[in-house]
Amino acid sequence: MIFIAILAAGRSTRFGSQKLVQSYHGKLLLQWPIDVLRKISAEKLLVVSKTLDVSLFDLDGFKLIINEKPEYGISSSVKLAVSAAKGHEGILLLLGDMPKISTDLVKQVISMDRKRIVFPSHDGIKGFPVYLPSKYFEEAMLLSGDVGLRKIIAKHTNDVATFDGGEECIFDVDTPQDIL
Repeated sequence: MIFIAILAAGRSTRFGSQKLVQSYHGKLLLQWPIDVLRKISAEKLLVVSKTLDVSLFDLDGFKLIINEKPEYGISSSVKLAVSAAKGHEGILLLLGDMPKISTDLVKQVISMDRKRIVFPSHDGIKGFPVYLPSKYFEEAMLLSGDVGLRKIIAKHTNDVATFDGGEECIFDVDTPQDIL
């Protein structure tokens, strides 16, 4: 069985305030990926910072882990999620600020060859969600700084499966203009 994690411990520096609690088309930004994953049968995790008010979200079915050191970058959240996924065949990672990712896109990623790193892309840009097989967990635990899985993907290009996931797989909210 796979393990699914939403990484949501970023500091929202480009946004200027905590973006995950902002409304995006009538719903809090972080609630979008939570609701998408509710339809997927897997163990689910949400990695957040200690400053995020999680009482604002419906987290039924999700385990919660607090990233005590989000200032160490996304690698700190990746390592927490991967550590929680030990014993699973792999982990599917999503970001909390990507509201356009659909259940169909998630299902497409997890239906592909789960012995390989799988992710959608669009216009030459790597997208999300990203599936990482457990054989790469040790390598993921060595990441540091504001680095996600790109380093691992670049090192193992011969073990990657990708497809065009459309604009939804690369859209994220970085600035207040992105939520309009």
